[in-house]
Amino acid sequence: MAYWLIPANPKFYDVFGAFSEADTYWPINVNVSIADTVYLYLTAPYKQIGFVCAVLETNIDQESILERIRPFFKKEISDSGKSKLFMKVKTISTIPVDNDSLLGLEYLKHNGLTGMLMGARKLENNPSLFTYIKGVCNEFRFNDE
Repeated sequence: MAYWLIPANPKFYDVFGAFSEADTYWPINVNVSIADTVYLYLTAPYKQIGFVCAVLETNIDQESILERIRPFFKKEISDSGKSKLFMKVKTISTIPVDNDSLLGLEYLKHNGLTGMLMGARKLENNPSLFTYIKGVCNEFRFNDE
């Protein structure tokens, strides 16, 4: 099992709408596996981790879920070209959006995040950041408790 910090850009995708659905699908850009944990970082204007998820299924072809995900794209997506792969995730915890969130960009930077979060990062490769995120997330009540 691995732990990932993955950015989500709400300017291009209705992240909150997608996570309000019973089944949530997210594009795969790294080698995630079933049972991995994903910390979804909401980019500007939120700049904080917003969701903690468990990976339920991987390598789902975009074409098979296109009608389910299409409503969440803020611009039209092409039906042609190379199809992306998606993962199905289950929300473990929803982190309240807050300007002073302990999972906000400044706190993440003070606890080991380097550079801008432009792509997925495996948290085991950054022990100080991983320890910090897990510690803060343990303070939140999980949705299935």
